[in-house]
Amino acid sequence: MPKSTSRVWRKFTRDERGNIIILFGVLLVPLVLLLGGSADLARFTRYKSQLSNAVDAASLALARRGEDMSESEATTFVNTYLGAFKLEGSEFKITGLDVKKTDKGFRVSADGAMHTIFLPLGALTGDGRSISSMKMDIVSEVVHSSNRVELALVLDNTGSMNCADVVSSSCTGRWSNPASNSRIVALKSAASKLLDTLMTDSAVRDGLVKVGVVPFEGAVNIKNSSLDYSWLDWNDVGRASANGANFDNYDIDTSNDSCSRRSCSETAERVGNKWLFDQLRKNDSNVDWAGCVEMRAAPYDQNVAAPTASNPDTLFVPFFWPDEPDSDNDNGDSYSNDYLDDITSANGSGAQRYTQKYLSTKVKWHSGKKDTTLPYESGPNYGCPRPLLPLTDSKSSVKAAIDDMIAYPAMGTFIPTGLAWGWRVLSPQPPFTQGIAPGDEHYSQTVKALVLLTDGENSVTAANNHNKSIFSAYNYTGTSVDGAYRLGSSNASAAEANLNTKTSTLCQNVKNAGIRLYTITFGSIPSAAATLMRNCASVDKGESLYYHAPSNADLQNIFASIGQDLSEIHLSM
Repeated sequence: MPKSTSRVWRKFTRDERGNIIILFGVLLVPLVLLLGGSADLARFTRYKSQLSNAVDAASLALARRGEDMSESEATTFVNTYLGAFKLEGSEFKITGLDVKKTDKGFRVSADGAMHTIFLPLGALTGDGRSISSMKMDIVSEVVHSSNRVELALVLDNTGSMNCADVVSSSCTGRWSNPASNSRIVALKSAASKLLDTLMTDSAVRDGLVKVGVVPFEGAVNIKNSSLDYSWLDWNDVGRASANGANFDNYDIDTSNDSCSRRSCSETAERVGNKWLFDQLRKNDSNVDWAGCVEMRAAPYDQNVAAPTASNPDTLFVPFFWPDEPDSDNDNGDSYSNDYLDDITSANGSGAQRYTQKYLSTKVKWHSGKKDTTLPYESGPNYGCPRPLLPLTDSKSSVKAAIDDMIAYPAMGTFIPTGLAWGWRVLSPQPPFTQGIAPGDEHYSQTVKALVLLTDGENSVTAANNHNKSIFSAYNYTGTSVDGAYRLGSSNASAAEANLNTKTSTLCQNVKNAGIRLYTITFGSIPSAAATLMRNCASVDKGESLYYHAPSNADLQNIFASIGQDLSEIHLSM
């Protein structure tokens, strides 16, 4: 071989500059397999998670609705339910579905297969390992719930609920015919859908779900034919400190018409609200106590301590809105509930406190002011809402209580009145004892829950010079009881702040009692009120159970979500 040719050949055989290309070609398939295989595995994890969630959801739905289904019917139900998730496509298929009945529920098994994109390249590595699909199997076992739910729906019935997006005087008074897009109509519809989710036929049949309804305004109506009222301060002479605080004392025993606190204090007694109602009823048998009550004296307004005669302040005082001064006895002030002739030369607070005008022989009703039917547009029961419904497993009774609600504008929003009675409805303590008690065999399996809805903030409306506010279950802001004001101050703004504090304390007490507390604000709401309700709600797994519904449609979704949450059944794998 010529020397020149030999040198070229030796140089070529020693040249390594093209080796990287050869090495890249050798490593290309493993690199693609590694990176692409990771992508396939990520897709597999995603599809498996989606299938698992879908099977869990289908199993929960089956447990709620399919107790009486055969295995064939249950399989069809689950198959249809899974189809709604639209999981299947060119890359993923559900390859098998099996539903078996167990002693207490169902066992749902689903198989799936995912078509791989990169893993088939394993065939090019020389060892023949080609993975064209990846299989998964999901098993979910559910039991028909033996858990019980006791739910109190505490619902705002103030006048603003008659409005839609904008609150004005033109809509708040439409209680007899609220618009179809009003908040009260939306609330009734949304609450009804919650019942459809929660109070299923099987749950009602087995007594697993009980619901109570507490409409609230400035007071709550607790009248119920099954109660014995031993927990009520229903006496001629007031025993609870708040009973009779708005009236002059009177010689009840002798019925001496000339004897009042001003003329014979040694024989005068503190008039109980029962005595006042009795006098009005003697004048007209249609006049009676409607069923609203005042809030108990602190601290009993924020707990469910059992009422006992030995401690009168634990008793509940019948709500009695005093007749307010006539226009010629008002010292220039204005009043919202003047229904009797004052029959006295006194004016202002003197005319309002005058006991003798309630005597059956002296009662003189103002024309058109003797209101004896709901929603009580005047008189001693002014503004008293529909009666609450104690816990019951009768779905029709609950729906009727919701449908019958009337949003009447009288006192304003007093959230603690509704919240306290919602708690008492769930409590086994009197006056309502339908709630399951500790020691009962089913107590540990019972979820107690309360849904509190309001479309406003606590409101104490400033009024005339001596009352300082309109009347409510907390009496007038300007009325002191044993030297103290019920809401801590005679100033309306300060009283409102104290009402918010009472709300916060009551919320915490409710949660401390083990009650799952959902709160809902509805419509346009001040930020401070939203914060109050957010802090009021329970927190579950880091998530607050507070909801805000800007619109009617949002409210529908929220009630549906709460109904779904309460009806969930524990999944065991």
